[in-house]
Formats: sequence, C-alpha cells, structure tokens
Amino acid sequence: MKEEKKYIIIIYMAYKKKPKSIKITIRENKPRALRKEEIELFKTHSKHHSKKHIEEMKKFIRSGKGCFSDSHKHAMRKIGK
Repeated sequence: MKEEKKYIIIIYMAYKKKPKSIKITIRENKPRALRKEEIELFKTHSKHHSKKHIEEMKKFIRSGKGCFSDSHKHAMRKIGK
C-alpha cells in the first residue's frame, strides 16, 4: 500500500502576524479502467478531436495520472487537436 504524501502549506496573511498553516493530503491516482461516464464523454469529445488525441487521453487516464480534464490538457500539449 502506498503512503499518502502530506504537504503543509503556509499562508501569510498581510493583516495577521502569525502565519496560518493548512495540511493537505494528496493521493496518487492508481491505474484503472475507464468509467461509464468517461466513455460517454469520449463519444461527444471525439467529434471535435482527432483519434490520436482521444487515444492519448485514454492512455493517460488508464495509467492513473489524472482525470478527464487533466488528460485533455496533456493531450492538447502533446498532440494537439
């Protein structure tokens, strides 16, 4: 089982003397299959984008690197429309 990474972000407020700290837990995504909702989204998304773009997005999601919007940003940078 992977350990969750914990980060402490310190926010400095101009009107306060002491900094505020917030604990944020970031979970790493695991490799997974596409969900039903994502498959439906790909059907409409594929009308506006190339097959390479769609395949790159699917590969990105399956590898567990991020969600639909993250995969779209990645595919736009790497392949384009």
